[in-house]
Amino acid sequence: MDPFKKQLDEMMGDTRLQESRIKQRVKSELTPPARKQKRSWHVQLVTAAVAAVAVFLFMTAVPFTQNSGNEGRGAPYDPLDDLAEIATLQKKKQLSTIDYDSFAQLPVLEQLSDLQYVDKETFTLAGKKGLYHTVIERQENLFDEAVYEAGDVVRTMTNTSSHLPIYENAYYEVVAVPGDRVVLQDGKLTVNGKPVRSELKELYEENGNTIAGGYDQLLNAREYFLVNHFPAENTMQAGTITAVHKIYGEVVALAEQSTTASIYFGLENDYSPEQYFDLYLYDQIFGDGSISERLTASDIPFPHSNRLGELFLEASYRNVTYLSESEVEIRYQYDRESVGEYVFKMYKNPTGIWQWGM
Repeated sequence: MDPFKKQLDEMMGDTRLQESRIKQRVKSELTPPARKQKRSWHVQLVTAAVAAVAVFLFMTAVPFTQNSGNEGRGAPYDPLDDLAEIATLQKKKQLSTIDYDSFAQLPVLEQLSDLQYVDKETFTLAGKKGLYHTVIERQENLFDEAVYEAGDVVRTMTNTSSHLPIYENAYYEVVAVPGDRVVLQDGKLTVNGKPVRSELKELYEENGNTIAGGYDQLLNAREYFLVNHFPAENTMQAGTITAVHKIYGEVVALAEQSTTASIYFGLENDYSPEQYFDLYLYDQIFGDGSISERLTASDIPFPHSNRLGELFLEASYRNVTYLSESEVEIRYQYDRESVGEYVFKMYKNPTGIWQWGM
C-alpha cells in the first residue's frame, strides 16, 4: 500500500465499502449502450471529485512545514484580572509615585499661549518657594496628523472602558505613535519588531514593574500607546492603546501661582470671549463648577455636554466672529466632510465678563 493510501485510511478508517461502490458506479457508467462507443462525462466528474476530496482531506489533516507560516488563532489575552488589579492599585493610590522634582528643569512661564492651560494639581519643588503647576499644551490639527512623539509626557482623561484603564491623575509617556506596530505579550513589548529601549523602560526594570496587556496591532491614524510615566515600585502597569481625543495634552512647562499670568488662576483680568469660553469648559472638566456657573448667561443646559473634553481639546478648530460689541459666535470648523460644526454664543454682561448663552 502506498504512503498516501495508508495515511488516507488512517484518517478515514476502513473505506473499502465506499471504494467498492464507487468502482461499481464507475463501471456501470463505463459500460456503453449497444452499438454506441461514447465516453460519458460522468466518469471524469466522479474521478475528479474523488481525487479532490482525498487531496483536501489529506492537506487539512496532515500539515506541511512549508504551509506553517500562518499559524492561525492563538490563545487570547484576558484583561479582566489585570484590570481588577490595576483598578485596585489606583483606588488605594498605590499605582503611581509622582516625582514632581523631575519637572524642575522645565521653564516657568510668565504667560500662557492660547493652547496652553494649567494643570489643576499643585506641588512644591525642592529648594524653591511657591506653588507650581505643570503647563499642558493642547495640539493643533490633532485629528489630521500625528501630534505626539515617543518620549512625550502627557496628561489624559480617565478612561476605564478601554482595553486597560488610564487615569487623569497620572502622567503617561508616549511609547508608540500612529503607524507603529505594537506587540505586547507576556509583559514583553516590541515596537516595529524591536524591543523598546528608553529611560522609562530601564526604570520599569529597576522598579520591578510589569506591563500588562495583549496586543499585536498597527496603530491607526489617531492612536497612541501609553504607559505610566511614574510607576510605583513592584506594581503592574497598563500598556494602553489610547485615542488622541482621550489625551489632554503634553507637559511643556511650569506655572507658578504668584508669577504666572493665567485665567486659570482667577477672573481678575479682562479676557477675550474665547478665553472665557475656554475657562467655562476647563471648570466643567477639571473644576468644581463654581467658575463656569458665573460664566453662564442662562439656565439652559450646555449643549453637547457629552463632548466637553473634546471641545476643550479642539481649541485650534475654533473660529470667533463678533456679531456686535456684546455678542460673539464661536464656531468649531473641522474642514472635513460628514463632520458637523458646533456653534456657541457668548454675551458680554454689564461687568465686562463674557458669558455663555443661547
